[in-house]
Amino acid sequence: MQARTGGVILSFVEPRGGQLELLSRSDLDRIHGATMEVYRKLGIKVYEPTALDLFAKAGADVNKKTMMVKIPESLVKETVRRAPSGFKLYGRDPKYALDFSENKVHFGVSGLAVRVEDLDGKVRPGTLKDVGDLARLADYLENIHSVIMMVTPADVPDELYHLHVMLADWRNSIKTTDGYNYTARKALETIEMGRILRGSHEELAKKPCLLGFTNPVSPMQLSKELLEGALVYAKYRQPMLYAPEALAGGTAPVTIAGLLVQQNAEVLSGVMVSQLANPGTPVMYGTVSAALDMKLGLTALGGPEVGLINIAAAQLGRYYNLPRRGTGGNTDSKVLDAQAGSETAMNMMMAAMAGMNFIYDACGSIDGSLGISYGKLVIDNDIAGMVTRVLQGVEVTEETLAVDEICRVGPSANYLQSPMTAKLFRKEHFLPNVFDRKSRDSWERDGAKDIRKAAREKARRILKDHQVEPMDRGVEKEIENYIKKTTRAYTSVRH
Repeated sequence: MQARTGGVILSFVEPRGGQLELLSRSDLDRIHGATMEVYRKLGIKVYEPTALDLFAKAGADVNKKTMMVKIPESLVKETVRRAPSGFKLYGRDPKYALDFSENKVHFGVSGLAVRVEDLDGKVRPGTLKDVGDLARLADYLENIHSVIMMVTPADVPDELYHLHVMLADWRNSIKTTDGYNYTARKALETIEMGRILRGSHEELAKKPCLLGFTNPVSPMQLSKELLEGALVYAKYRQPMLYAPEALAGGTAPVTIAGLLVQQNAEVLSGVMVSQLANPGTPVMYGTVSAALDMKLGLTALGGPEVGLINIAAAQLGRYYNLPRRGTGGNTDSKVLDAQAGSETAMNMMMAAMAGMNFIYDACGSIDGSLGISYGKLVIDNDIAGMVTRVLQGVEVTEETLAVDEICRVGPSANYLQSPMTAKLFRKEHFLPNVFDRKSRDSWERDGAKDIRKAAREKARRILKDHQVEPMDRGVEKEIENYIKKTTRAYTSVRH
């Protein structure tokens, strides 16, 4: 059953992945054992003093001078076990919620691009207007479940863009969005915005709407600034995901197995920080890892290794009974071409079938996520819809086996006018929005549009017509005043 407000689906059947596995239980045990050996022999470097104290108090071997932390396996198991196996993230409208549990799969957009491919196909720096327009576009697209900070606006001061972007996202979408946790100060500022939105810290904890993001620094480091923010989010029970961007052959071993060991150590140490700070804080086991292209010395975010790493990381997340975050729609292509479509579809499908609960970068990415494209957002919504249909599988029941239907229609008729066809075709068949299935004659009569032109026209129509359910004006005004107050504080520091 689906309910809509302002054209947005509030409740929907969340497809389930987990059909695809590469590692045996023995493989997972060996990766875990190798991770514990790394913890015992090397440890992990933790730059945040409070986190060092938490590890020391819990019984880890902490060298305050080198900031290295060696962690016994018993402490890992005891601490990671405190994390919930799933949680819900709520949108600006708390009636909209994503359930990150079991093998439920959700698709998000590409985040924090520095360039935008606009509706005319021009590539330029992103603006705050783009933030709002992209959020409103994603708000409408039915297979995109989460709206995050899609572009870094060049027309807003660096120290303030997190506040402006969050408000722009909330104004233009009821769906879930990110928080921002780079430094304790900025994390607290987003917590205050969340408090205003929800009405109190207690309601914010009950219905969290700020998803924090920490990239452990490969190899084997947890940064001061991001851990500061993670500790703030733990205090206020806002979920945190830990997702290294380790590069095989660059910042991680060249072998996928070796990368998985290092990534596992980086993720679990972050999860432990959140649990030691506030047991039961929602966390996600994540990855953004890829291979380093040895010809170019660049990240291969569209490569098949990303899919392999996602499948293995999803299995490791289940191994530790943690919800999982993957990356599945990146492309290294600079334009909307066959490379962009194939890389996006392949890795999105693998991440989804692996059972990643939350697939970042699923929609909109170009140029290794340095860019985001209005048109590709629309195209990738169709790809996500196709992946969703695959995840739903084949339902085998007395009705769907259709024996009586086959016998009733017989050998000389067809099923076009059958009541069963009218009843079930929308459930059984994927119907695209912009992918073209017309005959050549019809396609030529309609202007012979390629997918890029069709997608940009679709995006224009959505932005012209889609009206988002407005924020409560009193809440919006209070947030605006808070941003003005915070802006003055930053301005006084600069001067």
